[in-house]
Amino acid sequence: MKRILPFLAVLLMGQALMAQQFSLPILPEKMWPSEYANYETDILNCCNYLLTADPAFNQPKHEECSSFLIRWLSGAPQVQLIISPELTDPNNSHLLLAYIAAWTRHSLQYKDASQLLCANVAVEEMLRFYESFKSSVGKSRLCEKLLKVQKKGELATMVSKALVK
Repeated sequence: MKRILPFLAVLLMGQALMAQQFSLPILPEKMWPSEYANYETDILNCCNYLLTADPAFNQPKHEECSSFLIRWLSGAPQVQLIISPELTDPNNSHLLLAYIAAWTRHSLQYKDASQLLCANVAVEEMLRFYESFKSSVGKSRLCEKLLKVQKKGELATMVSKALVK
């Protein structure tokens, strides 16, 4: 057991360094809907980075990934996002971005995923992000409430009710 822990620590540090070593292309001003698919790998890299990196750690890279993702989403026909104030806090940009990144990643990885499934995954990933980086993100009453609902096993029901409204 003592030999495994240092190995895991080195492995996790290496993964964190690798996650920060990708560069993003410049999106053209105008694109055809079919051209958005050319950037899916870059978007998945952005989503993975945004969901695993502390937003306070490398702020320029975080901002670059955030703006790239939002700009791509503004015209991409592949992802149809639903943002509900019952599922994410629009006043906390880090949590909102985690929700958007998780939804986008799941939607691109599983092309036939329903919006309900994407919303469930997005909320769960956002809560995982919140628990991991609470000191950087700040306390969220909504996330605390969602965590309590999740512990009761009623998160999927709450998500489906929020999407129906």
